[in-house]
Amino acid sequence: MSENTRSDAQREAFRFPCEQREYVKTVGELLVIILSEILIELGFEVIVPPQNATGVDLRIFVGNRLIAVAEVLNWSIGSRLTDIRKNNIIRNLNDYNCNKLFIHTVPLSNLDGFTESEIYLLQIGFQVLPEPYYNFFLTKRQVERRTVDSNSTRSNIRAKILDYINNYLYAHKYFKFLIA
Repeated sequence: MSENTRSDAQREAFRFPCEQREYVKTVGELLVIILSEILIELGFEVIVPPQNATGVDLRIFVGNRLIAVAEVLNWSIGSRLTDIRKNNIIRNLNDYNCNKLFIHTVPLSNLDGFTESEIYLLQIGFQVLPEPYYNFFLTKRQVERRTVDSNSTRSNIRAKILDYINNYLYAHKYFKFLIA
């Protein structure tokens, strides 16, 4: 291993609180888990496919009727949504004939195409991290738009989900069909 490669590997080790692959897996799963728990508390049934599966992150049911699907990104500030990733998300959501949500944590550019595909954009406002990861970034003073997984964080996310349900889901043509 050359000196340049070794220093690149060393730099990478200090960029994340653990190996990058583990960090991405853990952080990626966390918000999906939080959202599914909140939706279940609100009376919905939720299916969370395995993280490595292609397709949507959440399938949301009332009884046996699929009422919504969601793609979820638990990203940090400065993350960029590439055209390839954006198109894959839109394609995954458009595989379903129900309410479609793209839930993301921080402001993203390159969001054109979502609303044209009748995909609702729900911005949480911050990346949610497990406490050890949050503390790692806290020591580096890198916590802008990051928060620790806590009761207050979950309460904040719950309020955003309830706002979506009350203002968009109940008014949506697919939900009206279900309750008619």
